[in-house]
Order: sequence, then structure tokens, then C-alpha cells
Amino acid sequence: MKKKEKIVFTALLLFVLLPNIMGVVMATDLLNFGQRILYLITSLSIYALGLCLFRRRTFFYVVSAWFLLSAVEIVHLIINHATTSLLFIFTCIKSEKGEFLELLSTYWFVVVIFFAIWGVYFYLNRRFIKNEYILPRQHRIIGISVITAFFVLAITMLSLRPKFRNLFNFRETDYRTAAWVGCEKACPVNMGLGLYHIISLAWEIRSNEKALADFRFHTAYRPANSKALTGDTINQNGNIVLFLIGETSRYDHWQINGYERPTSPRLMERRDQIISFDSIFTIGNLTTVCVPYILSRATPDNPRLYYHETSVVEAFHEAGYSTAWIADQSFNNEFLMRIANGCDYAKYVSDDGTQDVFTDTVLLAPLRHVLSNQPQKKQLIVLHSLGCHFKYSERYPDEFQHYTPDMKGINMHDMFKHVDEEAEGFARLKPENMAIYKNLKTILINSYDNAICFTDYFIDRVIRELEATDRPAILIYVGDHGENLLDDDRNMFLHGTYAGSKYEYHVPMFVWVSPAYAAAHADKIQAMRDNTGKCISTMTIFHSLLDLGDISYPDIDSTLIFSAPTLMPCDTIFGLDANMHRSPLPIR
Repeated sequence: MKKKEKIVFTALLLFVLLPNIMGVVMATDLLNFGQRILYLITSLSIYALGLCLFRRRTFFYVVSAWFLLSAVEIVHLIINHATTSLLFIFTCIKSEKGEFLELLSTYWFVVVIFFAIWGVYFYLNRRFIKNEYILPRQHRIIGISVITAFFVLAITMLSLRPKFRNLFNFRETDYRTAAWVGCEKACPVNMGLGLYHIISLAWEIRSNEKALADFRFHTAYRPANSKALTGDTINQNGNIVLFLIGETSRYDHWQINGYERPTSPRLMERRDQIISFDSIFTIGNLTTVCVPYILSRATPDNPRLYYHETSVVEAFHEAGYSTAWIADQSFNNEFLMRIANGCDYAKYVSDDGTQDVFTDTVLLAPLRHVLSNQPQKKQLIVLHSLGCHFKYSERYPDEFQHYTPDMKGINMHDMFKHVDEEAEGFARLKPENMAIYKNLKTILINSYDNAICFTDYFIDRVIRELEATDRPAILIYVGDHGENLLDDDRNMFLHGTYAGSKYEYHVPMFVWVSPAYAAAHADKIQAMRDNTGKCISTMTIFHSLLDLGDISYPDIDSTLIFSAPTLMPCDTIFGLDANMHRSPLPIR
């Protein structure tokens, strides 16, 4: 190669390797020196294999297909200081159009820069790189042989790792094979493995559909102070159990939980009717994980159980309840779609991206329809709301712009221009000196709190709909997960972070009961009030919903019922990390 081509070749190769170089330096999930070394060797081997198989120009064209994956890896490293996780890949694939357009509208300049760099990459490759092999044929054959042998060894060691861990257990880690984990974290290997797991999980769900059709919990409706009822007697009581799944809802930003701002004035007016739990924690930090585990008997110890069993909604249906699923999100989640398709009534209201604001009030009309359609029948209604999901300013109308400045009308790009003028040299660019970090945190919190205010309004509207029926009714609201708002020196933002934070796991849970329901269930109401301070997880919701609906079944666990005096608090709560591995949650 001539000098100019060598320079361009080196530049393009470094550019292609950028996410891997960043990974060696930044990835905190590479736990030891051995993992970092094998991560680097794997990264270099992948591209060296490509150079052995393809001519130089063709090689750069081929790896350009990985450019998008590289961008995902870089973003994940910057945000989470970790290699791309399984759940991050799943979120990218399953993201809904409305959420995707909201993110693009906020970070459009990043997209422009991305495609501009891609264009320069293609130009330099076409202009300066010759379409010739980098090495003679004999040397390339030797290189392919060595690299293939390395990958065979890596696959062998990784496949043996569970066996070694069981035989030579030391704090659940076998250091004979631990270093080889670095191989499977190298980009694009981690991307390929993530896609494989997602496809295999989808296949597992579909392959169990026939078995699920025959699955039964053997539930029975057992009204308060009476024996189990069957046949036509089941439909005489018009109880309503409404389960409202909140989205991106932090415990500590609700006024009713002690927040200094009046973010939930309507719930405060109803405080005598509201039971608020102080210490409930979700087991994940993404909707994709949280909601299936809330609705099923799956746990971090048995994470795939919800593929082999039906949900609490079907358990209600078995006991004679009419079931309804009303949602404005999660249209691509196979598990939730399976539940919705099995309900007596299902309604999805989608955001087509053409509206300036898309709020949860779109769920009220179908809710009203369900409540008026079968007034004599017991009903379980699940509302899956969009809540406070980013972009927060799109979750509330202008009249709920209580705290300003917020994200409505703010040009985020302009904020990067302001730095601390008193700082000198590169110190001006440190995060603690940049005005954007100070201003952005204020704007994010203001926008988020406005979204909480609107959620308070929405919950109140739902309660009013229940009150209008004049039937025994109970509403249970729980946040699926929380949110990071640049809370500490880690500057964590949004949710789904690799390490997770207490702000993502500590969620609000409120229970409202109508006077008629309270009169018939005084013991349950008192038990809930007594249990509000106990540390529990969302794994209690499955059993508790059945208890609140006066439903019994053979395997019910009284220690997991928050409406019973037998509820057991937890000292440590285990959840699932971004790679779906069981781990203790940072709840303190």
C-alpha cells in the first residue's frame, strides 16, 4: 500500500474498531484483566478474519453493515458504561413507532452526524482503498486457521463454564473459565448472541401455545364470608377489580409519598380512601421485563415460567370474571398480546406520531364502554398506560405545564453552547462546570413532575368512572419501573441502565376502594394498611390480585399477599439484570 492508502486504511480500521476500543476502556461489565484481554483478542480476530476472507475495499463495504450495530454499542457504552445487553437489543428491536419518533425529534442532530460520518466513510473507502488482498494467499490461510482455532477454543471454554462452576464453585464464579466471558461481550458477537436469544425466546413462546391452551390454575370465586360459588351464581355479583399499570413512575416524586412538590393533589384529596405502599420494588428496569413478571408467577429464580403458564388475567377468567385489556403501549410484546387476545374485550389505542401530545386519557372511552356493557358481571379490567415515559413533555397537555422551564419549546441543542465562563482550559468542559448539566436536570425534573401531575389527574378520572357505576370496586395502581433523572454524580438518565439504581426499582403502589367494597372487605383493608411499611416486591401482585378479587386456588401463597396479615417482608430483593441474570437489587 502507498502511504496515503495506509493512512486512510488505518483510519478506517480504527473507526471500525472504535466501539471495541471504547469497550476495553469503559465497560464495567468486563470484570477482570483476563476478560478485557480476551475481549480485545476477540475483537481483533473478528476483523482480522474479515481481512483474510475479503479484499480490502470489499472488507470495508461488508463491515459497514455493522455500522449501525457499532453506533448502538457506542451509545450503550456512553450511557451505561457496559457492553450492549440483551434487554437493550430487545428494546431497540421492539421500540414502538411513537417512542422512536419522540427520541428522533429530541436527538435529530445526532442522527444527522451519524449519517454524515457514514457518508465520509464510504467516500474514503471508494476513493483511496484498492480492492486487493492485504496478505498473500498462504499467509491468509494460516491466519484463518489460527483465528478459527481460537474461536473453537472460546466456544468450548464458554460451553464448559456452567459445568466448571458447579464442580469448582467459588462465590458462583469459576475462575478457570471466567475470563472467556470477555469473548461473548465483544461487538458484534454480543449483538449476534442477543439477536439469537430474542429469536429463541419468541420461538419458545410460540411452541408453548398449544400447551397453554390446556393450562389451568383451578381458581374458584369465593366471596367474602361464603362458600365457593359455581354456575349461574358466579355472575350475580358485579364486583370490579381494576389493575392500572403505570409507566416510568418513581415512588419519591409523588406528593402522597412525601414529595415536596404538589404533584398528586387529587390523590391527596382522597387520602382517606387511598392506601399507599412505602417499600415496594419492581424486579427489573424495563417494561419488557417488569410487566410479564407482575402478571405471572414467574420469578427471578424461575424466569421463564411465564412462557409455560397463563397469567393472572386468565386466572380471573377461570373464576368467572369477565376480562378486559385496554392499553396505549406494548403492541409488540408477545406475552402481553397473548393476554389481550384471550380477554373478553381488548382495545389498543396507538400513537401514530402525528399528535403533539399523546396522553392516557385515550383509555377512558374504552374503559367507560366496558364498565357500561356488563354491569351485572364481575369484571377484571387491566389498563396499561403510557404514564411518564420519555419524552415527558409529550405525556401531558399545556394546561399541566405547572413547573417551568420544561421540555416544551426548549431547544436542547442550544443548551450545549453554555459553559462556565470562569473555568479555564479543558476544565470548562467538565460535566460539573457545564451549564447544560445544571439546566438539563432542572428541565428534566420539571417535565417529569408535570407528567406525574397528569398521571394523578388520569388516576382520578379512572376512579370517577368507577364511582359512577355505584358498584363494589377496587383500583390497584403500580409503576412498572422508575426513572433516573441525573440524581447523583453518576449522571444516570432514563431507565433500563445496565447496573440499575434505586430510582429505577422503587415504585409507587396505590390502592383505592369504593365504600361498598370496603364494607365487604374490612379485614383486607386493615391488612393492607398494616402492610404499607413492609419491604416487598412486585412478585406479590399475582397472589394479591386474586385475593382482592375473592379468588382462591390450590397454590396460592399467603406470604405473598399484601392484603393479608401473613405477608412476609424481604430483607433482600432479587431481580433480573440487563442480561436476564438473577442479582440483588440496589434498594438501599
